[in-house]
Amino acid sequence: MKKGLCILLVSFTFHQLSLSQSTIINGKPVTEIFTDFHININDTAKTTGFGLNRAHLGYNFIPDGNFSGLIIVNIGNPEELPIGAMHRRYAYFREASISWKKDNFNISFGITGTKIFEFQQKFWGKRYIANTYQSINGYGFVADLGLVLDYKFNDTWRGDFTVMNGEGYSEIQLDNGVRTSAGLTLTPGNHWAIRVYGDIAKTSGVLQYTLVGFAGFKNELITIGAEASYKSNLIPQEGYDAWGLSSTAGINISEKNEIFIRYDYSTSVALPGETFNWNRLMDGNFLVIGLQHIFTPNIKIALNYQGTYPYNNEVQNSDMIYLNALFKF
Repeated sequence: MKKGLCILLVSFTFHQLSLSQSTIINGKPVTEIFTDFHININDTAKTTGFGLNRAHLGYNFIPDGNFSGLIIVNIGNPEELPIGAMHRRYAYFREASISWKKDNFNISFGITGTKIFEFQQKFWGKRYIANTYQSINGYGFVADLGLVLDYKFNDTWRGDFTVMNGEGYSEIQLDNGVRTSAGLTLTPGNHWAIRVYGDIAKTSGVLQYTLVGFAGFKNELITIGAEASYKSNLIPQEGYDAWGLSSTAGINISEKNEIFIRYDYSTSVALPGETFNWNRLMDGNFLVIGLQHIFTPNIKIALNYQGTYPYNNEVQNSDMIYLNALFKF
């Protein structure tokens, strides 16, 4: 299906070009690179060295009119490959979508971004340093194959609705189900932000739903955000629920320098008759604290500490020092 979407997008492009000799061709390349150097403090499984966590290359095609097309190829991280697979870099489509926009209404179809943590990720503005809570804990995907509707009611209210495969952007459709979501964002004034989100799907005959609530405040000096997430049947078995909290904060000590911190708390329920939480091997705390310097809005670096503290005493803590860099053009 993904191959067919790319063919559809290319056909759309040539169709637009053939409509009129006076068609104005606009567009821009898309490049985003996350890289880092990290030092392992306590000899956990992670090693010391350089890392390339994201390399997005693509093009945003904007012909004259309401339509646009976006193709982005992601050079994947070997750590994301299944166990036993050959250790290698690989490429796949992170985005292959067609969009139609008129006034306050926008429709996107294809492999496109989901809405589970898009707003929170942009609010924090440091995805290049660490992944989102929902991605780390398996609550959802950053992109998927499907349809996204987005409507801006006014300067304060915005709503979105999606129907997607629910398998993520790097997987094919494996079942006959879809994941449906709805979200509402409130941004009163220039400083406050509130968002609620929910999705539902049936996987392997088991009903799964996700609930996320977020609130944040931002001005020229500080940024504060907090969210709560709940996932029923995190693995497709009845009763295997999980939930957690993620909070972020930052203080601008100068025009281009910010001290920031993030703390995640993840946990799961104890099944009937069990003493311990079912996901205790993964449950725990995650801490990020550091200093960010902004050269330009497209070039940033951050020196930071990242620590993972599992609840299970049999799993060793992870203590890492990172120098992260973002290049975006």
